[in-house]
Amino acid sequence: MKAGDDYDYIIRIIQFLDQQFAIRFFISSKDFDVLYRWWEKRIPFRVVSQSLRRVVARRQDKKKPITSFAAFSHDVRLDYQSYLSLNIGRVQGGEKDEHDAITAFMRRLPAALDFMKRDFERLAADAMKHEKVDFGPLHEKLLDHFRDDAELDAQCACFMQNLAPVLRRPEIERKYRLNYILHRFSIPSFD
Repeated sequence: MKAGDDYDYIIRIIQFLDQQFAIRFFISSKDFDVLYRWWEKRIPFRVVSQSLRRVVARRQDKKKPITSFAAFSHDVRLDYQSYLSLNIGRVQGGEKDEHDAITAFMRRLPAALDFMKRDFERLAADAMKHEKVDFGPLHEKLLDHFRDDAELDAQCACFMQNLAPVLRRPEIERKYRLNYILHRFSIPSFD
């Protein structure tokens, strides 16, 4: 695990709820702990997102609002147990899928990212050759370029306002900004 992966994971889940279902609520320290435990257990995002979709649908049918990540814990645990039992002894072969995502991204590089075309081409070439990819400078360049983006600023302000004050740290805001940009342009991981 790389430094900062925990915040990436947590923010990705929070953003998923917001972007897919327009569900926002105050993120307490308890909520943060729930998400952090999922990260510590290395529960894949696709397992978590499947659980979130099901719980949201069930809650919407019953007209019950979602005000905490505790509402998802039971389903995430059950889905993760099923995932583990289904994947015992199975060889993970996601390499083709990863390369397909990179190739597709490069083919449809958004115009807003033209200023980084050479950077992305270099990263894609390294990833295809299975060389170590350093995404750090690219992340910094993205953050710098979109520093004064009104849409990003508004989304970030809303996100930070919904966090418990103890969680409103610069590193969490930075991760939110970066994840928002990566998601907004569907930038693959390249690693």
